[in-house]
Amino acid sequence: MYFPIIRGRQYDLLALRELQTKELLSSKIIPIIEPIKLSSTLVSTVKVFEEKQRNLIIVSNPKVGSFKGEIELPSVYQQYKELMLSDSIIIGHYLNKGSASQLKELEQEFNVNLEEIAIIQSERKSVPIYKEIFTDIKPCYNIIPLDNSFRRQLNGHQLVGFDDKFNKLSRNADYLEQENEFFSEEHLFFRDEGYIGFSDFSVVGEEYSESGFAPYAVAIHIVYPNSENALEVMHFVSDSNDDTSDPAGKFSEALEKMIEWYQQFISDDRMNTLAMQCFVKHSEDGTYPGLPTLKKLSIMHHLELIGRLLD
Repeated sequence: MYFPIIRGRQYDLLALRELQTKELLSSKIIPIIEPIKLSSTLVSTVKVFEEKQRNLIIVSNPKVGSFKGEIELPSVYQQYKELMLSDSIIIGHYLNKGSASQLKELEQEFNVNLEEIAIIQSERKSVPIYKEIFTDIKPCYNIIPLDNSFRRQLNGHQLVGFDDKFNKLSRNADYLEQENEFFSEEHLFFRDEGYIGFSDFSVVGEEYSESGFAPYAVAIHIVYPNSENALEVMHFVSDSNDDTSDPAGKFSEALEKMIEWYQQFISDDRMNTLAMQCFVKHSEDGTYPGLPTLKKLSIMHHLELIGRLLD
């Protein structure tokens, strides 16, 4: 099973919604949404999963964004509660020093048991807190860092191994010096290492920023299986990167490189994803979808590809 962590930005959510609407998201993928605000896109994404009777994990105590402050408003709270009471929603919880009381509140508020909650741990010092809460029972999923010590202490507790696989560089132009790099092989070995699944931040990375900005360079990040079926990532970057003007032209430069590289995968059905078809269409038509859509397509391709590899 694959548990991609998706921050609740609009186009990240649209990637999930579009794949699920078109029934291109494998049943072996359960997305984890860490909402940044209670948006109409979040609500519509949950509804699509509900209609298809597909599970989705929503983090109840996100670390980023304004979500926690919003749901304290009476006008927003009821909508939030209805969302979380959906039959498709699994409540996720970042383990912390206040988790004992917070989890009790979740149990009462949403009429759930601890066995129905997905726990996310990020630090080894949280293990004693976890063991104190989960004495005779286990959460439905227990997402922990890919760390042998962590795994040994919690062996058998529905473990999902998490790691941030995307190498986030400070500037898109920096990827010109690192066109290709290793990404992940967790889909091949997670069971052998005692996990029931694996998790990461897809091709976005864990780093989070509230504000966007016009980049000097446009980069397209495409994950692909190598000859051993491990995953590598290609970074296709524009060349005219002296200023922020003409993003459409920069996109065209990066896309031309990607399309030329993609020719080697024409006969590989695993790489013929909906997102790659969209990239090819933009190349043929000479159209520019905008930078947010570019990121959406990269996420869509990654999720559909992982699903195909797992299936």
